[in-house]
Amino acid sequence: MPPDLLTATITRWIGFFAMAALIGSLAVDLLILRDDGAPHAERRRLQRLRVASVIALILVSMAEVFLRGRTMTGTGLSGVLSAVPSILGRTHFGHVWVIRFVLLAAALCAACSLRRATRVVTLGAAIGVAFTTAATGHAGDWGDLSLSAAIDWVHVVASSVWVGGLLSLAVAGRSRGAPIWPSPLFETIARRFSRLAGWSLLAVVSSGSYNAWVQVRTPAALWSTTYGRVLCIKVLLVAGIVWLGAASRYTIVARLGRPEPGGLLARLFRMQWAWLFGARETAPSMLPSRLLRYVSREACLGIVVLACSAILADSTPARHAVHLDHHAGSDAMLVNTTELHARGDIPSKRISDPLPGSESSVHHCPRAPSPGTVMRQSGRPVSDDGNLGRCSKENEQS
Repeated sequence: MPPDLLTATITRWIGFFAMAALIGSLAVDLLILRDDGAPHAERRRLQRLRVASVIALILVSMAEVFLRGRTMTGTGLSGVLSAVPSILGRTHFGHVWVIRFVLLAAALCAACSLRRATRVVTLGAAIGVAFTTAATGHAGDWGDLSLSAAIDWVHVVASSVWVGGLLSLAVAGRSRGAPIWPSPLFETIARRFSRLAGWSLLAVVSSGSYNAWVQVRTPAALWSTTYGRVLCIKVLLVAGIVWLGAASRYTIVARLGRPEPGGLLARLFRMQWAWLFGARETAPSMLPSRLLRYVSREACLGIVVLACSAILADSTPARHAVHLDHHAGSDAMLVNTTELHARGDIPSKRISDPLPGSESSVHHCPRAPSPGTVMRQSGRPVSDDGNLGRCSKENEQS
């Protein structure tokens, strides 16, 4: 992986992690914890996590502007700094990022207060920041207000609630390694979070399936492209989180307090669990510690899933990679935006007139670069003016 691409992927991973921690901590704070108006210790810990997450998002967003400027100009720090006003004022990425900075500033101000109203404002700003992530990602190829962008937005928010919620529950539920809530309260919190995680999982799987269908298109691309292989690894990791979550739900949460009668799925899972690990029973007093241990493991797997998401965000989607491989054997190719639209590579609303000074919307480009080295606008091999035929670096400099 080229150094610049590796730096961009790590930066995006940190951003995804901070986004998940911010939205997840707010979801746990507002929907899971007791809300009697008192500033409990767990709520203060979540507030510190939120403030740190917002600061991290601001720094990461600034770093992404720098990396985008480096790609566009091909120069060092001084050249990038001189190009920042043009990037923010004249590109789609820049317009969206200005909104992102405004939302992050509002979130930082609101996160410093523990009042419920300010926490709600912080959540609203965080969800808005999640939209800027979707609008500048692969789903934004179809437009900021398209169905694909909306579904990707749902995916970002739901996965942040799920992974960030696991992390936040692990942070809020322990003090010096031991659970801090009494048994009745722990039971209530555990059951609330189990329901929230279940709904979040449903949204993640539904939106993720749609995104995979749109970005991959053919089953063969799952193993023939880098994007598809990373996506398969991500799916396996998500399956691991789901399995641990089922273990928490059916072997621990169901036994807290007054055991609830389980359905067929719960009974089948407990039978499988007993077959794999034996029928040993955990003492009721040890259930809270065991649940938090499982939650911590799920959160660690979730962080790795976010790393896969960062790699996918900086990789050429399988639907594009297939065409790149098809043309790799030729020394040159002529690309016309209308032809790309007819083949389904780019929606018609993204096609616009050539930039001023360009001679034609058809451009002669050298051999297609390998996936991962394509210069991209807004995180994808699409120039902001819609002229996909122009060489990518030339697009950025325009």
